[in-house]
Amino acid sequence: MLSINTIARVAVNVVRSASQPTSFDTGALLVKDASYTAAKRLRSYANSAEAAAGMIADGFPASSEPYKAAQKYFAASPVPGRLLVSCYPNSESPVQALDALLEKTEDFYGIALADTRTDAEVLALNTHIAGLDKPLMLFHAITGTASAAVASGSLLDQLHSASSRRVIATLSTAVSDAGAVMGTAMGLQAAHAASSFALCYKPVGGMQPSDLTQAQVDAIEALGGNVYVTRGKTHTLLEKGSTPSGYRYDEVLYLDMIAEDLQNAAVALLADNPDKLPQTDDASAQFINAFSSILAGYTARGILATAAWRGSAVGRISVGDYIENGFLLWADSYDNQSDADRDAHKAMPIQAALTLAGSLESVVISVNVSV
Repeated sequence: MLSINTIARVAVNVVRSASQPTSFDTGALLVKDASYTAAKRLRSYANSAEAAAGMIADGFPASSEPYKAAQKYFAASPVPGRLLVSCYPNSESPVQALDALLEKTEDFYGIALADTRTDAEVLALNTHIAGLDKPLMLFHAITGTASAAVASGSLLDQLHSASSRRVIATLSTAVSDAGAVMGTAMGLQAAHAASSFALCYKPVGGMQPSDLTQAQVDAIEALGGNVYVTRGKTHTLLEKGSTPSGYRYDEVLYLDMIAEDLQNAAVALLADNPDKLPQTDDASAQFINAFSSILAGYTARGILATAAWRGSAVGRISVGDYIENGFLLWADSYDNQSDADRDAHKAMPIQAALTLAGSLESVVISVNVSV
């Protein structure tokens, strides 16, 4: 499968403060298998019953973590529509296993390890995922005590130090809980095809809450880790749907979706246009019109919103400028194109400034009483 990056490449630069049916609602489990066969490299299940029968047939009993991970994935509400299970032999690393799966299909977004792997293997997989053209999110269960999870040199500490944006690490009681969190994210995406969601404060089916103090919760969340805890007597919630970099899952997800949509629109404009696109400003206008239509859809879904630009000055935008509807597109004139780029038949780069709508995670209620 050849990449379309050579035709249209999208570079997403995230600035923090001083749809078509896609793969974004499908998760995949990587399972080390001592009795691996090539036929087990890619299994696809549409529901928990299929997954149960398939996992048992492939040699994973109901007591095994891979079996439990698949069942917890489908325990999510809303229920995700599909799960991929990819077995790999003992001779392969998780990185090699992922590459082998990607040779079979790229039709997934979530990835989780369904059995215990070393910290070094997880870190290597995270680094590998960050370097792929294909956007993926690794869901990982951190088992053990809260104090060990935040200790200097721990897996979470290293992920935080690396500002990892491609992993959702959650303190868990079982390795299979990675499947539960991944299923929650995939199910929410499937149910919000025309709207938007945040992973923060969602219930996770099949996962047991951790018994933590607020100080322990704060320490884990300070490193961009996640916890599943009970608040009050009735609210069992995932906090905060964050990556170790501090970016929330929905922020990374929607930027990935926008990048894919813009890339596909650019290729469609080049490939499906019955006439050639001239190397003139008129071509830039066609790209901007196509991209504006896509981004307006993300505004309508509540993903982009009118806001002041809080980052550093870029292009024609200065700090404090308002970005109407959450996006602004522009391109430099072809009069300024270099001879080398013109000879290479390159388009002038299309610049896009986006302001995310964000999501609320806390509220202060002020009650004024007159007596």
